[in-house]
Parts: sequence; structure tokens; C-alpha cells
Amino acid sequence: MPTDGQYRQLLAFRTTLRRFDQWSREAAAEHGLTHAQHQLLLAVRGSATPGGPPIGEVAEALLVRPHTAGELVDRMAHAGFVERVQDETDHRKVRLRLTAEGERVLRELTAVHLAELKRLRPLLGKL
Repeated sequence: MPTDGQYRQLLAFRTTLRRFDQWSREAAAEHGLTHAQHQLLLAVRGSATPGGPPIGEVAEALLVRPHTAGELVDRMAHAGFVERVQDETDHRKVRLRLTAEGERVLRELTAVHLAELKRLRPLLGKL
């Protein structure tokens, strides 16, 4: 049976997560992106897949269907943040890569996110 203290810890943790998520949405908006667009950039740059992730991998990271991820990629490619490239060894496969502009805006967002996580670390450590 959970204790009163455990309920309080869980509430504090979930509240901190929600505050971080809201803060993150606002930070993305300040850089001219939606939350989903920021997450797409992060999913592409954070992928360990050589040559860049395929749409399916990005869809898994975003917790959306591949079709939804594909539409988001289309909009971000049109805006100049990502590009589709053919796999070097299997030309049937398409991979995603950030453009210079995508790299720039993600670098700026990542810097402020890492600073915010550092600020929150003491709160998360208490949970």
C-alpha cells in the first residue's frame, strides 16, 4: 500500500514534468516552432542510426503513426529544417537529416533545455 509520502512524491514529480513540458512548449514557440516540430528535430539529431533515422524511427520517438510523422517531416522540409536523403547502401530507404538551419535552432533550444534541466535537478533529486 502506497504511503502518504509516496503520493506526495508522485504528485511533485508529475507536476514538475508538466511544468517542464509547458516551459518547453513556450521555448519552442519563442524559436518559431511548435512542440512537435522541436521534438522532430530532436528525434532526428538524437538518433543513433547511421545516416539518419527513417520516418518509422522518428514516428516511434514522437509516439505517432508513420503517416503523421511523414506529414510533419513534409512541413519541416518545406520550412528548411530537415531534408530527406537516400540511404547510401540501399537506395530504397530514405533517411532524415537536419539542415544547417535545423541544426542551428535545435542547438539553441537544446542549450536552454539543458539549463532548465540543471535548474530542476535539485527538485527532481528530492523525489
